Amino acid sequence: MNFLKRLLPKSLKQFLWFVFKAPQRKWIGFSTLVSDFKAWVSSRLKPNNLQAISICIGVKNRSDNLLNHVIPSLNACAHKDLIELSVFDCGSDDIPNLETEIRNLWKGKLVYTQLEQKFARSISFNAAVKQSTNPLTLVCDADMSLPIDILEKVNRYAGKHSAWFPQIWFTHQDGSGHFMSEGTGIIASQRQQFLSLGGYDENITEWGKEDWLLFFEYYKNGVGCIRSKERDFVHHYHESLKPEGFVPLF
Repeated sequence: MNFLKRLLPKSLKQFLWFVFKAPQRKWIGFSTLVSDFKAWVSSRLKPNNLQAISICIGVKNRSDNLLNHVIPSLNACAHKDLIELSVFDCGSDDIPNLETEIRNLWKGKLVYTQLEQKFARSISFNAAVKQSTNPLTLVCDADMSLPIDILEKVNRYAGKHSAWFPQIWFTHQDGSGHFMSEGTGIIASQRQQFLSLGGYDENITEWGKEDWLLFFEYYKNGVGCIRSKERDFVHHYHESLKPEGFVPLF
């Protein structure tokens, strides 16, 4: 068997893995092949008109990352007039007057709420989406740099039959990096679709698993998830927040 695997072309091995061993097949079943096919077809259809998007971020004392990475990358994006920044701040105190600092750098549309509470990705991300106003949303961490064509990509991959869980480029302390093949923390979706599925599970208040559960929730409701590799969608290095003994689902 190992000999046969070595003989198979890489593209064929990848295809067989996708058909038989992809996480959605393991955790839900082969019915997800239909969702994947619909998502693939819809992602190949270029939208006639670009819809406005909301970049939705939950933050707690990551203000420097937001100001130094997210916003400069947004300012470099095409079609900035169609991009809204929605920030839900769980009482950051690392930078005084964070909203003012954001507005000094980002001249586009901003929805900002600060509420003193314990930070949880699930709760803060859901709140950022709920307060957003555009039909398409991209949930994003505060330590990211976004691709220059983020608006076009969200429009292409977030549709009736598809959501986008990009494989981002994860940087290391030494400047090297790798694609995050196991994580699904960044998601683009139709806003109403995200809300109707309940968003992230707010019972999960510690790091991890809330994003993977949402990944499977889309499949359970007949929506395929696009997992494209995005070298210019960058997660900037910071010390790991994973709890001791954390085990990924896949």
